[in-house]
Amino acid sequence: MPIVDFIIPDYFTRIVSWKVSETTEELLRILNLNKKRLATYESLTPKRKREYLGLRACLMALGLDDNVQYTTEGKPFIEGTYNISVSHSHGVVCVGASSFNIGVDIELERDEKINNIKYKFIRSDEFTYIPDESQKDYYHIIWGIKEALYKIHQGNLWSFLNHYRIEPFELKSDKPIICWITDDHSSVKYYAHYKKINNYYMAYVLNYE
Repeated sequence: MPIVDFIIPDYFTRIVSWKVSETTEELLRILNLNKKRLATYESLTPKRKREYLGLRACLMALGLDDNVQYTTEGKPFIEGTYNISVSHSHGVVCVGASSFNIGVDIELERDEKINNIKYKFIRSDEFTYIPDESQKDYYHIIWGIKEALYKIHQGNLWSFLNHYRIEPFELKSDKPIICWITDDHSSVKYYAHYKKINNYYMAYVLNYE
């Protein structure tokens, strides 16, 4: 099974990334979907079918496949145990499970695209600490962290420039990155990490409060 990365950043958190490279027939055999899940699978588009199988494979790798439920907004969770966050990018699925509120994001490295949209998600104060020689890494990491923040807040705050702020950080994947979600009433501190997995950037955010 092509697990490309599995990390346990703390006692309460597990994150798995899965390259969905098996054939559909192989995945269906591995997962052995029940009637309800098979009906869900059959209702999806071909692209979404592959993502769904990848999600179920990640949950199986985490030992959580039998327990996942969904909110009315479609956010997965496990009653009284784990918060779940899911991300897909070009054939890779990433799933984070934590007793803390968690958001994960995984993105294929695409230097030209990220450079073209940088002004849509990087604030002026964030540009000031990005070294010229490491721009592409910082752009991908900041994007991933803000996507994870967006997920941790369930998309209720949508402006990457106005609602999310990343404090200065160094390219050290073992060191937490302080970030903030700000609305009209308050600012809340979060802790983010990133990891380069082959040609993908994975970022995750945890709320320890």
